Amino acid sequence: MSYKSVLVHVGPEPPSAASLAAAEQLARQFDATLIGVAAEALEPPATGFEDGLLLQTLREQVEADLATAGQRFQDAVAESGLQTKWLAIPSAPDRVMALHARGADIIVASRPADGFGSSLLPSIASLVLDTATPVLVTPSHDHRELKAQRIIVGWKDTRETRRAVTDALPFLLAADQVIVAAICREGRSDEATGLEEIVGRLERHGVRAEGKLVPRRQRTVADDLEEVAHEHAADLLVLGAYGHSRLREWVLGGVTQGLIDRFSRYLLFSH
Repeated sequence: MSYKSVLVHVGPEPPSAASLAAAEQLARQFDATLIGVAAEALEPPATGFEDGLLLQTLREQVEADLATAGQRFQDAVAESGLQTKWLAIPSAPDRVMALHARGADIIVASRPADGFGSSLLPSIASLVLDTATPVLVTPSHDHRELKAQRIIVGWKDTRETRRAVTDALPFLLAADQVIVAAICREGRSDEATGLEEIVGRLERHGVRAEGKLVPRRQRTVADDLEEVAHEHAADLLVLGAYGHSRLREWVLGGVTQGLIDRFSRYLLFSH
């Protein structure tokens, strides 16, 4: 099993530089086609009425931004030898990525950045919950290479986590060590249900996996997972993602959002 198509949104440079670099690395590692997408929505004037000249200026700005993103993508892949595809679409990034995820095995995304709204960047919540495609989230302030030699799987016996394990198999098969960690509160061994079975399944695939019961010690499960990742020097955490729709927007669950906000390593989410 392998990833044969990698999708990345190429937006404003500061937040998307890490995701573009990681996507290129991933495409090289798995000999995959790299699909770059630039999407930017035309935001209407806040005045409530349309001004023809202003709208034309805004359209030209969107076109210029998309062209700049396209040049950045071409510069990044020029000497890579990769098979690539480029799309530039003047529409909301969330909608565009949800549509074109159908042609991808995995999406690479940057963490949210201050000052860049939904007209410029897709939300991680939308990518994770609305695409049916695994999403690799890059560290926010560190463009480190993803080695994925030591991986933590945050285990909970749910549909989302089972899906995440399957979606992560290309990474897990290539890893030197995979720890399947179940965070358990005192007296709640039921929270580790299925741990032995999932480890056995991974071993039958040839994954070097071991199960680990981790007592709940920190304030949140996200903090406990961060501690386990630090203990094992892991640079990738695999997790099932949870969320719901609220006021027509996707909202992530507490552990998922907490990891995005604070976790300093790569994250792979599936829903």
